[in-house]
Amino acid sequence: MAGVKKTPAKAKAKVGRPTDYNDELANLICQRVATSTLGLNRLCLMYDDMPVKSTVNLWRYKHPEFSTQYAQAKLFQADLLAEECLDIADDDSQDTRIDPETGFETCNTEFIARARVRIDTRKWLAAKLLPKQYGPVVEDKKSISESIVEKLIDRLVE
Repeated sequence: MAGVKKTPAKAKAKVGRPTDYNDELANLICQRVATSTLGLNRLCLMYDDMPVKSTVNLWRYKHPEFSTQYAQAKLFQADLLAEECLDIADDDSQDTRIDPETGFETCNTEFIARARVRIDTRKWLAAKLLPKQYGPVVEDKKSISESIVEKLIDRLVE
């Protein structure tokens, strides 16, 4: 074996999803969340360079700076969800269909109902993520109690 030059063994290629936290990957995850209306699970499944959802959630627990960055990304996502509601509401391409038996155009109630569910889900999520911007308008508690007192006084006076 004299004269045979040994070459270092090739490093094994990493197989599987990343599990070690680093700032570069954290930034990438937050960028994808902030620029998409998809949920974390679907995003993780879509990209091989992202860890699984449970790993991301563990990182949110272990790394406060990532948790803050991720929360900010979700706020950006809320705006995208609200905008997507408009797109869904404006899409009338499948509101009607041709009945194969009669040939008449009929209302596609299934499509319309599904669109309503899609919009309601996005509105609910946007309201949870950004309640001041997309949540229900709540009257000031003081003005509500004042209003009740005024109504009671009016009844007593009558």
